[in-house]
Amino acid sequence: MNSVPHNANVNVAPTRPAGAPPLRGTVIPQVIGKGFLLAAKARVLLWDRALKNVEAAQMKHLRKFVEHSKDTEFGRTYGFGSIRTYEDFQRNVPVGDYDSFWPSIERMMKGEKNVLVPEQIRYFGNSSGSSTKGKSKFLPIGQTQIKFQQGSAIDGVFRYLAAKNDDTFLSGYTLGLLPPTTMKPPGPSFVSYNPAFMAAKKPLISRPVWLPSRATREMTDYDKKLERIAEECMDYDVRAVAGTTCWFSLLFDKLIAAAKKRGRNISTVGELWPNLTILMGGGVSADPYMPVIRSRMGHDGFSLIDTYNATEGGIYAAGDLSGERGMLMIPDRGVFFEFVPLEEHDKSNPTRVPLWGVEKDKLYAIVVTTPSGLYAYKLGDIVRFPSVHPHRMEFAGRLSGCLSTTQELTTHVEIERAVDHAVKKHPATTFDFGCAADVGVSGSKSRYVLFVEFLPGGEPADLKGFGEAFDAGLCEQNRVYREHRANDTAILAPTVVSLPSGSVQRFMKESGMTSVQTKFPRILDDERKSLLRSFAI
Repeated sequence: MNSVPHNANVNVAPTRPAGAPPLRGTVIPQVIGKGFLLAAKARVLLWDRALKNVEAAQMKHLRKFVEHSKDTEFGRTYGFGSIRTYEDFQRNVPVGDYDSFWPSIERMMKGEKNVLVPEQIRYFGNSSGSSTKGKSKFLPIGQTQIKFQQGSAIDGVFRYLAAKNDDTFLSGYTLGLLPPTTMKPPGPSFVSYNPAFMAAKKPLISRPVWLPSRATREMTDYDKKLERIAEECMDYDVRAVAGTTCWFSLLFDKLIAAAKKRGRNISTVGELWPNLTILMGGGVSADPYMPVIRSRMGHDGFSLIDTYNATEGGIYAAGDLSGERGMLMIPDRGVFFEFVPLEEHDKSNPTRVPLWGVEKDKLYAIVVTTPSGLYAYKLGDIVRFPSVHPHRMEFAGRLSGCLSTTQELTTHVEIERAVDHAVKKHPATTFDFGCAADVGVSGSKSRYVLFVEFLPGGEPADLKGFGEAFDAGLCEQNRVYREHRANDTAILAPTVVSLPSGSVQRFMKESGMTSVQTKFPRILDDERKSLLRSFAI
């Protein structure tokens, strides 16, 4: 959150330490790299064209999905054969959630055809979610969706390469912090995590540039896996790292420690991987992690390409180099989008607007239709659009993950912005943080509790003042919170709990959140709140 974190040498160009072996590059000819750059520029032109005519790009998808499945059980039930316009689709097909789709998905997992789509779906992505109270969800991933996802997975990198006119990217490696590709076959189907599917389905041409080795990639103990990656990949010419943003700094700590263990006099990742210029993140907002990442990198000469993705359809939006808020929507990669105003998300027949009809800065619940058989499916995510020309979307929270003691519905993005406000008022560097609520503190009144692990040496000089600034930030972000905080009407002043160093990693381990897809929760339930409080005692 600080623009310049503690101990960051942001203006020092990274160099390899004296005596270190030369970096290992790929054997891909330069002519292939030039062709890759041409492909990147061509794709960016198509992407920009789709952003200029969102309705045409989106309706092309919708018509194909409806036509393809008109004779399925679902298609006959909801009159797919008579759908010609978006209004027809909206009128015929109701918004559904996982629970409403589960009976059909369960049949498809047993090999049944013509349920949601004509073909047999062999792959199902395993995802935890709110509609099943934290239990696993199994989402269909058909071959058509896989092809679209292979495209959207590289879109953000293509835009970066086109902007930088970089034809050397394939001379180095991309390191993926991804889950094992193990696929469990429940009958005729295979279940795994969506990133694992995409790792297993990478185009042949891209496989020689990916790290780590298969044996390392398949490790399930993520602490040991990160250590192995650090040892194994230290002397490769790593140009990009892909994964969930909050795990980057953990990998970098392992890498620096492994290098020092080999006797190398280094303190930053840039000294080991001087050509690392792309971090492909996602899963969480990148802003809270950037100070730590910059500190570990030792310079500012890199770009973080943020993405918004879900098992239901892959990558929906990707960051660019504009510096503008939000990520550019990808309207032509196999997902048809609709949006329900947040205040109507729990209605049986809510207002629905297509992507071309959204309003700037309004909070919406996102609804998607995919080629794998999800139609008007409510994800459970909250999003907003800081720009609609072009369409730029930002993740604002989960429908099940709002912090609400008096119907204020505080989202995780509002919490992040309030922490950012506090950091600017009382300089500090956070490692990670989450927020909970104490209900019934004084009669029926409640208060927020912010748990923060600060980096060593990055604690605010005035923790009480930090809490007051956090409170002011929440008031600025959320109208209902502000009204209910006035004169302690219903919400009392928040308290800040400074966690001992190492608490976040300890929490993740004790909570079983050790996959590289998991992240420290911004909204904490009572059980997790109690666990963190025990660390601070």
